[in-house]
Amino acid sequence: MSATRRGDTLLGVTLYDYSMRTGLWRQCTDGFIQKLSKAWAPMTDDIRSPAELRAMFGANLRQLARRYRSISALCRQLGVNRTQFNRYLSGESVPRPDVLDRICRFFDVDARILLKPLDEIESTEYHPATSALTQFLGSGSDTMDQSAFSPGFYVVIESLSAEHRMTLLHAKPLAQCTLIRGYVSRAAMPEATPQAREIQGIAACSGKTVYMLTSQRQGQNSRVYLISPDPTGTAVQWRGSVISPTNAATSEPVVLKYLGHDSTAIFAAARLSTNNLAQHP
Repeated sequence: MSATRRGDTLLGVTLYDYSMRTGLWRQCTDGFIQKLSKAWAPMTDDIRSPAELRAMFGANLRQLARRYRSISALCRQLGVNRTQFNRYLSGESVPRPDVLDRICRFFDVDARILLKPLDEIESTEYHPATSALTQFLGSGSDTMDQSAFSPGFYVVIESLSAEHRMTLLHAKPLAQCTLIRGYVSRAAMPEATPQAREIQGIAACSGKTVYMLTSQRQGQNSRVYLISPDPTGTAVQWRGSVISPTNAATSEPVVLKYLGHDSTAIFAAARLSTNNLAQHP
């Protein structure tokens, strides 16, 4: 059984390499796009060539990518090779369905970016909170980039009066704000469902200082963090204080250690968080 699977894998790699060298992949991709265009013909009233659709996708992707200061950082967040991403931007290629799904989810758009200009695609209704987030609270992607608060995973260690609380949080920059998400450890809430343990919030900045508001559902266990980069200036570690509504009169020290997308460090921190263990910051 295993030998057969290895053979299938080797054959798959060989066929993939062959298709890339002979242009077969381009032919298959163009065929897929042409079929997609025909399927949408009643809505678009025309059938465009694969080259036109690749150009449409490239133009839309360039418009979406302009929201981010660094294309390299954007590629890392998407998990897409920079060279391949440049091919998408230039209209030379379109992504595989799974990569297209990843791009659409990241930018909060749908697959119509292959067929229509972004301006013609219905977007979510504008909410006045958007301007407050970007213009007043300093939570837009450009502003957060200037603060060196990088996207990725952070391990948060709160030095509470009687114990240390450790949480793993993820920061994801959006056009309007930086979204914070994580989960309270199972050790801290052993009977709770993942939905009940979920943490969400936003991060904003004032100069180099970042403030985060996080909470579980229905405002449970809300926290306000005020943190600044470590004096070394590496931004690998952030220090500050955290306030909880249950003890608003007293702030507690907190340390955020940046893990980025290092899977080994992330899994190690997740195990410590599950066991509710933390070293003193």
